[in-house]
Amino acid sequence: MAGLSCGIDIGSTNLKVLLMDEEGRTAWVKSVATPKQNDGLGPVTDALQLLAALEALVIEGWRAVGKGKPLAAIATSGIGEDGIGVDENLKPLGLALSWFDKRGARDSAEIGLLPAALAYPAIRFDFCMTAGKWRWLNRKRPDDLKGAKHWITVTDFPAVRWSGVPYISETLAPRTGCFDVFTRQWIPGLLEASGAPPLPKLLRAGNVIGTVRPCALTASGAADATTLLVAAGHDHPMASSAIRRVHKNARVDSLGTANATYGEAEAPPITITEAGVYLSVPAAGNPGVSCIGPIEFAAALRGAVADDAAIRDLLSAPTIAGAPSQQPPMSPSRGEANRFRVALEETAFRARQHFAAMTRAGVPVAAIYATGGWARSRALMELRASMFGEPVAVIDEPELTATAAALFAAEAANGQAPDFLRHRHRTVVDPREDWMKIYASWASD
Repeated sequence: MAGLSCGIDIGSTNLKVLLMDEEGRTAWVKSVATPKQNDGLGPVTDALQLLAALEALVIEGWRAVGKGKPLAAIATSGIGEDGIGVDENLKPLGLALSWFDKRGARDSAEIGLLPAALAYPAIRFDFCMTAGKWRWLNRKRPDDLKGAKHWITVTDFPAVRWSGVPYISETLAPRTGCFDVFTRQWIPGLLEASGAPPLPKLLRAGNVIGTVRPCALTASGAADATTLLVAAGHDHPMASSAIRRVHKNARVDSLGTANATYGEAEAPPITITEAGVYLSVPAAGNPGVSCIGPIEFAAALRGAVADDAAIRDLLSAPTIAGAPSQQPPMSPSRGEANRFRVALEETAFRARQHFAAMTRAGVPVAAIYATGGWARSRALMELRASMFGEPVAVIDEPELTATAAALFAAEAANGQAPDFLRHRHRTVVDPREDWMKIYASWASD
């Protein structure tokens, strides 16, 4: 079945929709702010409002480049821990807590001390895990879960509504804190301890969910009853899967709102407890486990420079502000610029530690690829390559998660995924070459 494939990335900050042609070229892409509201305690998501925003974005893209032909397939990917209970008609019973919301932090910590949790030392129970959010909701907002027929993640919710088929992407299951990545099974004791609502079936990335039922997409002509809906999953494994299609053992340094390092180990020790590293499952069900090292990148930068425009100015400079050869840009002060550089160095150092932890866990040492919006900063890439002590390859595709989702959609619709790298540029930042240039610049001052 030929035609455009649609990849969706549901992020904490933005929603992204990408339409890909049969050759792997991006035919259309657009990002809009993720709709949020405040429930008095923090930002939350109305899943139906998010669904409407996504439908409008998909329809806008299809009208621009679809040429009247319905989309061949759609896949959604995105954030890992946000979700809602739904009734038998797949209607949300409440609002989704954001993954960064810490109101369930105490609950998560308490779950982590239970014997059922201590039996799984590889699972890290911190504030972002869904288990703590379930326990908090049961205590504080029981109506959000009472009578729920299923728990649906925000990332999977659009495809669930469009298809009528409840499911959870396999790569999102570990983000609950109640999933054994080694056996790929739910852990009953932890589900009970967290008060988990009923969970739907698991689907791996690339599995066909169904086809699009009547909705805004079909009413517009953007989709019809032959448009496939395809499972995708968690944003970090998804983005990495696109690169690993062409470089099997690539390690990935993803730089967006969050920074996440990523690698896969075929035979890690079952007792792995490497600091700062979460375990998940590879996107398409490959053997072994995936290792994810998350860092709140944007938060770290805003801790040094509060103004977003100043951050963009600093990262777009030829070299990172604070280096001896350069005066900082006009917008931030010299002190802010120096604090900014320190924040960048600290996050790069933590990423290097994560890669080292992954190596100890059995992740093969292989090429590092950088992705995400901040990877477009040459100065930042030079700094990180120097901190890693090895070259970093940069792919000029800022929306790699949406691209990966589109690739899984295309593969399901056409039998194979196109070679997307054939239409994208790769730049290699080599610290041995770049630091020689910087040294020469300093020496001439």
